[in-house]
Amino acid sequence: MYLSIRAPDHLGDGVMALPAVAALARAYEVQIHAPRWGVELYQGFSVVPVEEPPLGEVGVLLKPSWGAAWRWRHLRRLVGLSVNHRGWLLTDPVPAPLGHRREGFAAVAGVLGARVEGLPHYLPRGQSQDLPSNYVGLNPWSPSRTVRWPHFRQLAQRLRDQGEGVVFFCGPGEEEVVAPIAEGFPLLAGLKLPDFAATLQGCRLLVSNDSGAAHFAAACGVRVRMIHGSTTAGLTGVGEGIEAEPLWCQPCYRKSCPIGVQCITRVGVEDVLR
Repeated sequence: MYLSIRAPDHLGDGVMALPAVAALARAYEVQIHAPRWGVELYQGFSVVPVEEPPLGEVGVLLKPSWGAAWRWRHLRRLVGLSVNHRGWLLTDPVPAPLGHRREGFAAVAGVLGARVEGLPHYLPRGQSQDLPSNYVGLNPWSPSRTVRWPHFRQLAQRLRDQGEGVVFFCGPGEEEVVAPIAEGFPLLAGLKLPDFAATLQGCRLLVSNDSGAAHFAAACGVRVRMIHGSTTAGLTGVGEGIEAEPLWCQPCYRKSCPIGVQCITRVGVEDVLR
């Protein structure tokens, strides 16, 4: 049987889906429909742009949106999580597990008899950048204010005072906003995933917002400390989670706060240093 797999749109979810993709690829011939980073993340598999029509008659929706199910509704068999009111579009709706998001991807693969094993893993490849050994990496940016911790510069200064080598990272198109935060420290922006993976081999700890970069670093074997605001370690975390005492509205997973409470600011520099 041939499977068309619709990968998630966000890098973090794409990384969390790696074990499910690998399990499906062991059991079937697959083609993965993914964003631009998909070719680098799912190296070794057949990857095409998300706009490509699915091949065969069986679709696997790892992207949880209603629109993805609607666009592939003509397939004879369509497997995916029954979320966002799309269950009626699926031939095999899978109830969303209550645990970590990785478990949802594993449940979808399990419907097709694929056994998902282990945590996400990415084999480091690419060209490493020339950086201090055993440095602490900082990933300070997110377009969503609810997961953007505002104290990365203070953290970098404290770490430098303790004799640590500190390196800032940011994604494509983020250098302009991250440069003022990282002023005076090395900053690497927009690395391709294979080069990012190779460079991370010298990183002994990455401190990050809840982001795709953090999930990718963990898949490369790097110790990660993730700071949570509107999100929670139990659902989307990786590595060691740092959370403030929860408010009544957490976690909400909103990209902006409707009541003006920036819960992530309640995590202090000392909380992270400890």
